[in-house]
Order: sequence, then structure tokens, then C-alpha cells
Amino acid sequence: MREYKSFKELDRDLKLLKLQQEIDKEKVLLSYNQTRESLAPKQMLRSVAGSIFKNALVLRGATKVLGFIGDKLR
Repeated sequence: MREYKSFKELDRDLKLLKLQQEIDKEKVLLSYNQTRESLAPKQMLRSVAGSIFKNALVLRGATKVLGFIGDKLR
């Protein structure tokens, strides 16, 4: 435990702790809001649509590459 030599030191540390508490509270609120937004139906639909589109592009590219390799082996 820290020993303080003056009230000025104690006040300084109390102010720092209060500021840290406020920062932590804002971080929690920000995290909550980001989570809530990411779970919104609109955002979930965007995410699913983006994933389907990405997978379709990968599948299309893989099919072309595998077809090209197959043509070379014949």
C-alpha cells in the first residue's frame, strides 16, 4: 500500500483513478454499441451477403484454376 506524504499527492492519484474509471466506462459503452450494431439484422444481412459473394468469387476462381490445370494435364 502506498503511503502519501501530502494531500496533494493523494488528490492527484484520486483524480487519475477517476479519469481511468471514466475511460474504462467509455470503453465498455463503445464495445457494447459496436456489438449491438454488428448484431443488428441489417448488418447481419450485409455480412451474410458479403460472405456469399466472396465464396462465389473464390469458387469461380478455383474452378478456373483447376480447369486450367486439368487442360494442361491432358
